[in-house]
Amino acid sequence: MERNCVIIGAGLGGLSCGAVLARHGFKVTVLEQESHAGGCLQTFVRDGVRFETGMHFIGSAGRGELLDSLLRFLGIRGGLELHELDHDGYDIITYKGQDYPFRNGRDAFIEGLAEHFPGQKDNLVRYMDTVYKASAASSVESFNPARVMDSNDTVWHTRSVDSVIDGIVDDADLREILAGNQPLYAGVKGHTPFSLHAFITSFYNRSAWRIAGGSDNIARLLIERITCAGGSIKIGCKAVEIVCDETKATGVKFIVDGVEQMMDADYVISTIHPALTVGMVHSPLLRPAYKKRIQQLPDTIGVFELYLKFKTNTVPYMNANRFVYESGSVWGCDSYTTDDWPRGYLYMHQWPQGDSRYADAGVILAYMRNDELAAWTDTLTGRRGDDYREFKKRKAEKLLAVAAKRFPELGDGLERYYTSTPLTYRDYTGAVGGGLYGIAKDIELGQSGRVSYRTRVGNLFLAGQSVNSHGIMGVLVGSMVVCDSILGNGILYDEIIKASK
Repeated sequence: MERNCVIIGAGLGGLSCGAVLARHGFKVTVLEQESHAGGCLQTFVRDGVRFETGMHFIGSAGRGELLDSLLRFLGIRGGLELHELDHDGYDIITYKGQDYPFRNGRDAFIEGLAEHFPGQKDNLVRYMDTVYKASAASSVESFNPARVMDSNDTVWHTRSVDSVIDGIVDDADLREILAGNQPLYAGVKGHTPFSLHAFITSFYNRSAWRIAGGSDNIARLLIERITCAGGSIKIGCKAVEIVCDETKATGVKFIVDGVEQMMDADYVISTIHPALTVGMVHSPLLRPAYKKRIQQLPDTIGVFELYLKFKTNTVPYMNANRFVYESGSVWGCDSYTTDDWPRGYLYMHQWPQGDSRYADAGVILAYMRNDELAAWTDTLTGRRGDDYREFKKRKAEKLLAVAAKRFPELGDGLERYYTSTPLTYRDYTGAVGGGLYGIAKDIELGQSGRVSYRTRVGNLFLAGQSVNSHGIMGVLVGSMVVCDSILGNGILYDEIIKASK
């Protein structure tokens, strides 16, 4: 008997769930409220240059590594052209005016930083061993769904990034540098669990890559997998209610072209923000206390983003990511004032569309709080007025001026730039408040701060970046856990292992 699955949201979570279930005989329908599928995988083109909006680089995509196995299992690895970042410094942390490389591989990472901190080599060994141990205990590194809930009880989920690093490393500067990649998870000192830092650090330490042609190729390939298996993607369809009977979800109401429609479902997977999802369930099957808890969970901070178009064959391609801190600490960059913004920023190039020796596009990201955007919260992209444009221009010029002092090519080689704020991100991806990574992980909230992929509605599941973890690997593993729970019998675990060989 054919089983219907309605998936809300056509980002990475929704499309990966759809591709897996369609391949296993489900009639899959993915509902997307925006005019384009992809979510954070979307790109846009300005003046002939394609810009990434979210998936600027990926990790662990070498043959047999974690992400490589999942991409092969999904049947899309062959359609992606990946280019590896510099082994001798895929990430470079600039702290107090000095550059510190993160090198690929455990031993190379240790040796690279030990060159700057020779007296800390033993501590660097302990640090990397702890990173890999904590990462291995994480659900993100386990394809076995039976391990997911057990891992939440480990010490790495209950201790903050800084507390673990401080307990291993006794050099104050090295402590800061090791946490210098915290924009990749929007880290907050004393709050973000070490498990998240460990997963992110080990993920890129294995290998780091850029996607040629744009990350929307991932979305395109997943859509092909869905449609070839008989599924469909419905664009411009805004889900408004998850309909339930006395025991389960029975379908999803959505609006298309101003008309409300209903689609029956045997299973519903929502990959949009959990707070929006629970707001669409009016059944007593979801208790008010549960809904209130989910809706009150804090979100990660957003960013102001500068998209840079360079003059042709002028700016040498930079095959690394640059994390720059101007304030003397990698922490607290979200607590900026008008005068000292930005306290830190992340600068990256995109893989060139033409001559690989020269960059044609880049991006700079700096934290931005929503209180700066209060005057335009109730507006939509393209309709925010002259004050908003002037606000963005001031921010852009200040960020460029700061970055150009360290990277002169941002002056001489820049042809033009484009900007976005957390409001832009909110409008195009549906992220509540425009937060970078959905719901924030916080050790002080304990179990109440976590969102499970299961709900009390037996056939309603949650996936996406707020469930399990964010980023391409976190989202994909969360999707696999949801799909395996629906299919049962550990089917996907075996299939993923086979795909990795």
